[in-house]
Parts: sequence; structure tokens; C-alpha cells
Amino acid sequence: MFEPSNGADARRDEIAGLTLSTVLRFWLPLAASWLLMTTEMPVVNAIVARMAGAKLQLAAFGVAFSLALAVESPVISLLTAGNALARDRASLRLLYRFMLGLIAVMTATMLLLSLTPLYDLVVVRLIGTPAEIAVLVRPSLWALTPWPAAIAYRRFHQGVMIRHGYTRQVSLGTAVRLFTSTGVAVGGLAWGGIDGATLGGLALGAAVVAEAVVIHWLSRPAVGKVKTIAPRADEPPLTLRALLKFYSPLGLTSVVMLSTAPLINFGLARSPYPIASLAAWPVVNGQLFMVRSFGFSLQEVVVALLDGPAAMKTLWRFAVMLTAGSLALLVAMAFTPLAPWWQQQIAGLSEELTTLAVPALRLAVMLPVLAAMQSWLRGIIVVGKATGAIAQAIVINLAVLMLVLLVGANGRWLPGTSVAALALTASQVVESLWLWRGARPARRRMWDHQCCVGFSQE
Repeated sequence: MFEPSNGADARRDEIAGLTLSTVLRFWLPLAASWLLMTTEMPVVNAIVARMAGAKLQLAAFGVAFSLALAVESPVISLLTAGNALARDRASLRLLYRFMLGLIAVMTATMLLLSLTPLYDLVVVRLIGTPAEIAVLVRPSLWALTPWPAAIAYRRFHQGVMIRHGYTRQVSLGTAVRLFTSTGVAVGGLAWGGIDGATLGGLALGAAVVAEAVVIHWLSRPAVGKVKTIAPRADEPPLTLRALLKFYSPLGLTSVVMLSTAPLINFGLARSPYPIASLAAWPVVNGQLFMVRSFGFSLQEVVVALLDGPAAMKTLWRFAVMLTAGSLALLVAMAFTPLAPWWQQQIAGLSEELTTLAVPALRLAVMLPVLAAMQSWLRGIIVVGKATGAIAQAIVINLAVLMLVLLVGANGRWLPGTSVAALALTASQVVESLWLWRGARPARRRMWDHQCCVGFSQE
């Protein structure tokens, strides 16, 4: 059992006899947090789908949210940085200042994107959003202005909490987030004086701010504990140079990974049935993201618990079990009568949009498998401090994604949602293969009993 009061030393003792049940106990709160977080978009989309002009509003909200994700992307890896590097008060102080710098830059970017001519350049010219949708995107994007700052703050503090054994508390903040977004969305639906895309932006913006406030409170014991830990004389101090060397590949990975959302919208806008595809895809993607979340949550488990060959064997077995369960769930949601029922009764899509959503879901059925395998491999690479391989993999991912989207959009033989599903799957397959290659050196060192924990950061 991971008790917060024991800290990192107790966690290392637990790792020495790592079992599947230990991994499960560590993973469950993180998985619950991811599941609650990824449930948010399907819930908000389902409410927007029940408002006036649903097709246009869903499309506009999807474009606005994809842009917010792209702007947010550099801060995503703060969770991994906090988990891997927040070992004493000096490193915590440096990481905190780094987080504040990222918050300032990302918030300024959101304001420039929503309030200046940069909006027309990106939304209309680059993405090619149809005019009737573009006019609805700006207020939704403006409502999402707090998104990157709140995400940065809570991910950094969640990383510190995970490193020091407070995984159970992580999911509490996400529960507050889901409750807030649902409450705001339902309240807006009942009021009826606001359009769906703007309501979606307000719901998500308010939710992440509420979550950040809760995480600030929940993280105080972990942060207070780190502040009492003096830097060890036998370890090199964390410097800005070392932090940037560690973080830059991870940050680049996040930027490229979350930039895929605007790129997919670029392809959807140029595909057959562009408005319907832009409206249906956010629902499909939200459903996929929800199932993939079980695999996404594995990375921080590997980073926290991987300490030699025995632990790696146990974590691999857990990853395989997780993969099988996630795949079975998505197969049930895509290939049984549950598929059209979910899209129409739960997601609130029309019959027209359902005919685009279900085939796309089926074409993307391997994504949960790839998510779990990538998290396992990324965790090994992060522990080995060889994060450059992660950046290389995601750049290759992006190249494949762009190629398939361009070929599919120009060929016009499939609806945009199906092309997007194929492009996403192909790019994830290639990324997984590259990560497997990049993780080989770290795996070999572990099999030789040269534990990666404590590798030099310089």
C-alpha cells in the first residue's frame, strides 16, 4: 500500500517486490482521473448536440477545443517533469518558476489567437473552417482562455503528488472538474440564452479552473514534504540547463501530438461532407479518447515504479492485460448494436451524423492497444532519461498523419471522419514502432541490472 506519509523511500521499498496488485493499486486512482477527465468531452458534446443548430455548434466547439489543446500542449509534460524531477526543495523551486513562465506564454498566445487578426489567419485561412462555422468559433475560443494556465498548474502539482505517493488524491480534483463542466453545461442548456459552442467553452474553462483550485489544496501535503527535503550532496543539482534538456523533447512531443487536432480539422474541412464531418468527429474522438485513457494513465505508473528488470516484467504483464481489456471495450462499443444506440441516444447525434461516426469508430479500434503500448515504452524512455527518442517518434507520427490526411482528402473516396480514423491509426502504429526502437537501450541496461534511477541529468 502506498501511504503518503512514507514518501518516496516507502515507495522504493514497495517497488522491490513489485506485484500486479501493487501496480493495480497505484494505477487505479490515475486511471480514474483520466477516465473522469475524458468523460468530460462526451458529456459536454452530448449537451451541445441537444441545443439549437447542433451541427454547426458541434463543429465550432470542436475547432475551438482543438486550438485550445494545441496552445496548451507545451505544458502537458509538466506532470512527467514533476513526477520525475521534484525530489527536493531546490528542484521544486526551479520547476515552479518554469511552470509560471509557461503559463504566461500560453495565456498570451490564447489572447492573441482569440482577439487579434491571428484568428482569421489560423481558423479561416490555415484550417479552412467554413464561414458559417468560423463565426461561432471565436467566442468559444475566448471562453477557453484560462484552459492552458489551469492545466499547467494542476499537472505540475499532480506530478509532485504522484512522485511522493499521493495518487489517490489526484482523482478527486478530476471529479470536481467533471462535476463543474457538467453543471455549467446543464445550466446553460436550461437557460437557453447562449449558443452551444460558447457554452462548451465556458463549461470547460470553468471546470479546469475549479480543478486547479482543488489540486492546489490537495497537493499541499506533498509540496510541503518536498520543501523539507534538502538537496543530496551525492546528486547533481537540477539546473535550468538540465531541466530544459529533459523537458524540451517531452514538450516538443506534446506540441506535435496535440497539434494533430487542428491538422485533423484541416483534413475534415477539405473532405466530402465537411460540415457533417467536423460535427461528428469531436464525438468520435471523445469516445476514443475515453477508452484510450486507460492506456494513457500507464505512463506515469511506469515512471514511478520502474526500477529494474523484475519491475519491468511486472509492468509489461500489466500493460498486456490493460491492452486486452481496453480493446474488448472498444470492440463492444463499435461492433455491436451498442454503437448506433450510443451515438444517437447518449451522444445525441442525428442519424446523418451517426452514419459518419460509427464507421470511423470501427476503423480506429486498435487505438487503445497502441495507447497502452506507447505509455509503457515512453515510461521506460523517461526513466532512462533518453527523452529525445519520444520527440523523434512524435515527429514521425505527425508526418504520417499529414500524409494520410492529404491523400484521403484529395482522393475523396471516404468521408472525412473515416479518413481521420485511418490517419490517426496509421500514425500511432508508426510512432509505436519508433518508440520500441528508442526504448531498446534502456531495456538492455535494466536487464543488465544497471538501474536507470539516478542517471545523470546533465
